[in-house]
Amino acid sequence: MEAQALILAAGMGTRMKSQKPKVAHEMLGKPLVRWVVDASVSAGCTQVHVVVGHGREQVEPLLDDCVISYQNEMLGTGHTIMCAADSFGDFAGTIVVLCGDTPLIRAETIRALIDTHEAAGNAATVLTMKPDDPTGYGRILRTPEGNVCGIVEEKDCTEEQRALRECNSGMYCFDARALLDNINKLSRDNAQGEYYLTDMLAILDDAGCKVGSMVVEDDDECLGVNSRRQLAQATKVAQARINGALMDSGVTMLDPDTVWIGPECSVERDCTVFPLTILMGKTHVAQGCTLGPNTRLTNVEVGPGSVLDETVATDAKIGADVVCGPRVTLEPGAVIPDGAVVKA
Repeated sequence: MEAQALILAAGMGTRMKSQKPKVAHEMLGKPLVRWVVDASVSAGCTQVHVVVGHGREQVEPLLDDCVISYQNEMLGTGHTIMCAADSFGDFAGTIVVLCGDTPLIRAETIRALIDTHEAAGNAATVLTMKPDDPTGYGRILRTPEGNVCGIVEEKDCTEEQRALRECNSGMYCFDARALLDNINKLSRDNAQGEYYLTDMLAILDDAGCKVGSMVVEDDDECLGVNSRRQLAQATKVAQARINGALMDSGVTMLDPDTVWIGPECSVERDCTVFPLTILMGKTHVAQGCTLGPNTRLTNVEVGPGSVLDETVATDAKIGADVVCGPRVTLEPGAVIPDGAVVKA
């Protein structure tokens, strides 16, 4: 069955204390919303819809491959879906609802959620988690038989419900028609006076539709970025993922906690990366290079066997067996031939 993604990216992100919309902030050089868009595409979603609102003029340029809808009033997650409903037309497949501020969600998890949802024949499937501290999250409600029958936001929880550990991640799969044909049944009768998308699960359950769940294996995937502190927390998780994968592929890092590599960079085997090295953009480092310490490369191509010590370069091409540094800055567009020695 065809799946399409719907990414909620309209919020203000006031806790970021920034003129920039939250989803436009970068994690390892890549805007938060792009991490989610690219994960959706990698998971097999044939079209990505994004709802924008606050600071749309800064967010829209990041989404040239997406269908964009607008939310002019911030009336809750259910209202966000209402704003995007027309963009789906008569689509009758699976809609994956994701958050533009959860950049750690993996394509593999999105794909597993879609597969779980479709295999069970559910009208809705919620991605859940069981964090050590559930404070702030909506709690999953189940029938005595164990089926999901609703989600209650923490502000609306009873004391008994607040003690529940299984929580809502904010990410779902829906049968498109079950969602879009019932979205206007949502009410604003709650503590926040908003349309909660979470209420859709109870609406579908009351209608006799099948509602299921899938527990995420790694709670970090559901980490929402709402502040600079949470951005730093998410960045550390992404750093560990990227550096771990590179080390597993044959790259040596003396101290991976002090190496920062963007998600679109590539480093070939038998390279050594010293501390305080930063690779961003579409930097590619060929086999057998030594980088750092104190080296920063952005959109740089490095040939095999080169040694870059205390080198800063942007939009440059460095040949094979080059020795560069220490304390060298290359101008944008620089081309360094094979075998060259570049000193300060």
